Amino acid sequence: MKVTKSLMLSASFVALGVATPAIAQENQADESAAEERSANSNAIVVTATRREQTLQEVPVAVSVVSGELLDDSGVSGVDQISQAVPSVTFTQGNNENNSSLNIRGIGTNVFSSGVEPSVSIVFDDVVMARAGQGFQDFIDVQRIEVLRGPQSTLFGKNASAGVVSVTTKDATDYLSGEFDAMYAEGNEYQVRGSVSGPLSDGIAARVSAFYKQYDGITENLFNGDEYNGYEAWGVRGKLQADVTDSLSLEFIGDYRDSTSTPTFVLADALNPTVVEAVAPLELGISNTDVNINTPPRSDSEQRGAQMNAEYLFGNDFVLNSTTAVRSYDFENNIDVDSTPLSAPPADRSFFLWDLNNGTTQLTQYSQEIRLESPDLGGFDFLVGAFAYYVDLDSTFQRRWVFRNAAGNEVPRSGQFNSSNQTTNLAAFVSGNVYLGDLNLFGGLRVIHEKLEWEVFRDPANVVVPGDIALPGAAGQPADFSGSTDDTAFTGNIGARYDFGAGNVYASYSRGYKGQGFNTAFASLEGSEPVEAETVDAFEVGAKLSTWDDVFSVNLALFYTQYQNYQAQAQRPNDITFELTNAGDISTKGIEIETVFQPTDLTTFRLGATYMDAKIDDFPGGPCFDGQTEAQGCVNNAQDLSGADLPNAPDWRLTGFARQIVPFGDDAPVDGFVQGNFSYQSSVQFDLDQNPLSRLDGYWLVNASIGVESKDDDYSVSLFVRNLFDQNLPQRIGFSSATGGRVTAQVWRNQERYFGIQGRFSF
Repeated sequence: MKVTKSLMLSASFVALGVATPAIAQENQADESAAEERSANSNAIVVTATRREQTLQEVPVAVSVVSGELLDDSGVSGVDQISQAVPSVTFTQGNNENNSSLNIRGIGTNVFSSGVEPSVSIVFDDVVMARAGQGFQDFIDVQRIEVLRGPQSTLFGKNASAGVVSVTTKDATDYLSGEFDAMYAEGNEYQVRGSVSGPLSDGIAARVSAFYKQYDGITENLFNGDEYNGYEAWGVRGKLQADVTDSLSLEFIGDYRDSTSTPTFVLADALNPTVVEAVAPLELGISNTDVNINTPPRSDSEQRGAQMNAEYLFGNDFVLNSTTAVRSYDFENNIDVDSTPLSAPPADRSFFLWDLNNGTTQLTQYSQEIRLESPDLGGFDFLVGAFAYYVDLDSTFQRRWVFRNAAGNEVPRSGQFNSSNQTTNLAAFVSGNVYLGDLNLFGGLRVIHEKLEWEVFRDPANVVVPGDIALPGAAGQPADFSGSTDDTAFTGNIGARYDFGAGNVYASYSRGYKGQGFNTAFASLEGSEPVEAETVDAFEVGAKLSTWDDVFSVNLALFYTQYQNYQAQAQRPNDITFELTNAGDISTKGIEIETVFQPTDLTTFRLGATYMDAKIDDFPGGPCFDGQTEAQGCVNNAQDLSGADLPNAPDWRLTGFARQIVPFGDDAPVDGFVQGNFSYQSSVQFDLDQNPLSRLDGYWLVNASIGVESKDDDYSVSLFVRNLFDQNLPQRIGFSSATGGRVTAQVWRNQERYFGIQGRFSF
């Protein structure tokens, strides 16, 4: 591990000596204005292929959302990106570490810290090691690119399902600033701001900050407190220096602190004791409240520092370097039994479970170097290397109490400590060959990854002295370590044909996600890691637009096969989760995104995704609780071949419309009215296909009306979220705990609410 760190630090210093950003600093106002004018067309610049290209040119299925569109749509964080991109779904857990993004129906919903997400979240070219780090607030965002399908050639780090890449705004060589504030029902408010400008000739800085808070949508009948709320703040700073005409440096530092109160609510309970215990709470799919005696809490803190360097040499060759270090600390606890009881009732099938606490401490280092060529007379290339190291320590403890046959209270508890270290080294190359209107492209990446783990459970394996240890693997002491490594080749190949009004392309990609190990209660010495996911993805697409960019449409048809898909499930009557390779899965479908801008005053956007995401082959899948042999459960297993993947709706739709209403040449302001919507069809949330874990489809419609200055320096608007009051949770699932119950994860947009927002810039 020390050798790996030394190699990475050495690479960083070498990069400092030869490589720094060489792109001349542009006037931010001109750049922002250009992006705003092209935000509704395929002319917007993206970096999906690690080169600056227009959305029209890049032969990749990528959705681009500008910072302006995020604000107009009320999308303020990564967890809400599904409201603007139809191929993305968000699976909300009871904390940020148990939440995940899916792209084209594929994602990771695995609790073990030894498993990485299938969807990589990237901020300013730095990948977040775990999904919890990526669920950040959008502050000072230039654009978001959602790359759909495996991106294991250029982004590489386990991006087997796709990438969400966030690019923040650069510093300006003139004084500028942006500020906005929002207040909504429920005592929710948010303030954000940034200031940018020159410090001296060739040196510019930008500082951004935010603060937000929300009391919560959930009332606790036990004490009147409000939960499922948050308080968070953060700051980011950028310093950019043009050292020479060919050499420039950028330094970025950020910090974020968040405290939240996430908890699930009861939609139903099969045990009458639970129903009686939580009264007068009314259970149902639209319930948003709880009656519990232990307050939930989830705290996270993260910080990061990076240096981007770019050096222009020779005949427009560009050498890029990105050096980064990040840390992430997390702690949470939740009341699992969901009741206000302090002692178990006589019903022995019921138990109390108020302690369910976990911590995470993560540090990551990464170094990437890329050499980009210009057009060398009909071809170009990009070659690079990547080094990445993650050190993650986690703890977990739980305690529950039940009443035995003799009527005595019996406490049972368990705890474990674990650590994971991941080392990833890679080299990659990609290129283009231009044959007139035909462009052939391809790339190759070689990856070597090593995963190390340590697990410790003391012989007593109890949280409180005198407790009885949990049964099974959870109650067995453990003190062991292990490691596994793997070398893989990924890549892509394809062709693009330009015919003037647009282009068509076809491609094949090979994706990869590294091995994982279950460091939770189920792990024992000798346990085997789950195999690496491998992906074969086929795609054809078209990008068309009118000559004046009034109308554009992007189409993609895809078929993707996954081998050794990593998943987790809970066996009936088991309190632990099993990490497994869920056989072979596939996803196929069609995506369409259109923009229609008939005048400078009117804009329409529409996106639609139809996907069929299924388990192809998983004969030994877990049964759901209570499943009979007639329902397919034989010897505690069922054949899940042909079953739906979790949170993979057949249909998803998104839309946005904006109309500017001129108030006349003499008026300092114009009016506007705008709205956006998203829709998804019904979904199954549990791998075991429990019918109680299926959620109906729903619409979410937001709208706002306001005024803005003609020079776009300020605006004020009134808005409504969830206009039609669609009272459905974000997630639903079945748990066998406390005799069986249906739990739901509620969210801010589950109820209609109103607010006001203002913005000022200079």
